Amino acid sequence: MNSGISKPNYRLLLQHNADFRYLWLARACSFFGDSLYNLAISWLVYSMTGSSLQVGMVIVAKFLPEMILGLFIGAWVDRLDKKILMQISDAAQALLTGTLAVLMITGELQLLHIYLITVGLSIMGNLFATSQSSWMPELIADKTYLISANSLLSVSLQITRILGTVTGGILVASIGNSGAVIVDAATFIISLTLIQRIKQRSKAEKNTRATNLSIFAEIREGWGWLRGQTALLLLILLGTLSNIALGPSNVLPPMLIEKLLQGGSSELGIFNAAIAVGLLLGGLFVGSKSPRRIGLWFSCGLGVQGLGMSVIALSSVLWPACLGNLILGFGVTVTVIPMSTLFQWLVPSPLRGRVNSISSMAFNISIPLTYGGVGILADRIGVNVCFGLAAALFAICLITGLTNHHLRSLDLKAPQSSRPPHTGQSV
Repeated sequence: MNSGISKPNYRLLLQHNADFRYLWLARACSFFGDSLYNLAISWLVYSMTGSSLQVGMVIVAKFLPEMILGLFIGAWVDRLDKKILMQISDAAQALLTGTLAVLMITGELQLLHIYLITVGLSIMGNLFATSQSSWMPELIADKTYLISANSLLSVSLQITRILGTVTGGILVASIGNSGAVIVDAATFIISLTLIQRIKQRSKAEKNTRATNLSIFAEIREGWGWLRGQTALLLLILLGTLSNIALGPSNVLPPMLIEKLLQGGSSELGIFNAAIAVGLLLGGLFVGSKSPRRIGLWFSCGLGVQGLGMSVIALSSVLWPACLGNLILGFGVTVTVIPMSTLFQWLVPSPLRGRVNSISSMAFNISIPLTYGGVGILADRIGVNVCFGLAAALFAICLITGLTNHHLRSLDLKAPQSSRPPHTGQSV
């Protein structure tokens, strides 16, 4: 990376950092496959059961392993070579999705199979995501490019998500769910190959040989450091509440499309593509602005998400609902990219895997009960009321963020000396 470049942008980032370029291509490829898979599975489960509760329970199965195993995964990421861990993750996910496709083609697929494969994909996906996030500051030598790198990954995710959801809706309607799952399996193979081309080695191996701490002691060390960071803890709290509020957008789209908007799988693809467009626009916006006042951006993003939820709640036809989903996606990215960059920038490298896992677990800890509860509520009080309640929760988060001094004072471009101190413990 050319540290003399004063104005970060996507083209220069990719031109001067071949390792990040391969990572970006790998993620863009697998993002496309994942978007096909997510649409196919949500529609398949709803078609098999006719219950939004079952859709919610499959999503619970996706997040539950991270809550149980996340701390251990984070500790292992800090100990081992992140490149190898990412390749193991890709290979395992290719095998799991390939198995699912075979079960679908042969007609042997049962709901239990979907649950088991979802759990396996969740574990491997969390291993990849934690490794990637922890490795990013090592791959991006010039830290002024870190927010641009995160923004580019987000933008790529949304572009491929738009293509994937639209393609997925067409595939499901024309050749069935199995075709989308087969494509997803292939993308993991391509991702594995691209990760192999990254030359830089992770620094974790040096730290591992220097420590005699048990894995439980390392987990306690990560929590001990985070416990003293008031602003980061508040970010985690509001992130957790916003994940609760996002429950309807993850569980209820099939029910919203079929029962309220009188659509099918193609309309579901369009609706999902709308949030991807919003996420894309938000990523481009954050990348172009390189925000300094991280706390204010985070809080305002929560407010934008609440606005999007309100529009969806008041919609009775497809296009206004799509507009609300677009606004929702824009708000999500405005909060997530700066927050992710802040964690990567402030957390010391030897603790990064564990702290990332702690924050991810906190964000997801309420999801099992929330997503299952959203399905039950939607069946009883209506899908639009659920979106309205989510909007109200986002409003509470917005007020909390704007009135808290610790959050308002967060400055992404603060001097290096202003970072929270390391605990001083050997890792």
